[in-house]
Amino acid sequence: MTFETIIERDYPYHCAGRVWTIPEFHLTKLPDGTLGLSRQEIGRIHRAIANEVCGSARLLTPEEFEFLTDVTVTPYSEVARVIGVSPSTLSKWLERGGEMPRLRSCFLKRWFWFRIFGDELSDTPVALAQLRDDHDFLRFVHDEAIAKELAAEVREKVA
Repeated sequence: MTFETIIERDYPYHCAGRVWTIPEFHLTKLPDGTLGLSRQEIGRIHRAIANEVCGSARLLTPEEFEFLTDVTVTPYSEVARVIGVSPSTLSKWLERGGEMPRLRSCFLKRWFWFRIFGDELSDTPVALAQLRDDHDFLRFVHDEAIAKELAAEVREKVA
């Protein structure tokens, strides 16, 4: 059984503590006439948002962190181990609601990005200029994911 797809343009989507504008949002028309989201479409949108979060120069917020752990199905205990802190330290940071320290924020953005896109882009050459600083590298891999159609381009909705 095939279902009709309805495309909404510039659809507002709340995720990772912000509202994003999705240029093409694919809704599925169900037999009873209601509209729904397929698991594939949710995955496509979440990959795009994860790419934007990881590719931005902003420090990682608790909402973004929670989103990235959900997308990658990563327990907080694993993240705490990877960044060398106790799970309680990580929990305290999340409870405070502040931004993660810059060094850990950049590390986690790279780590989550590679968990999502690394297999598909592992053979992509990277110029030395892109490795000078974390932001240059994250912007480069962000753009590569879009260019290779591994992530759609989305943008944060401005009020």
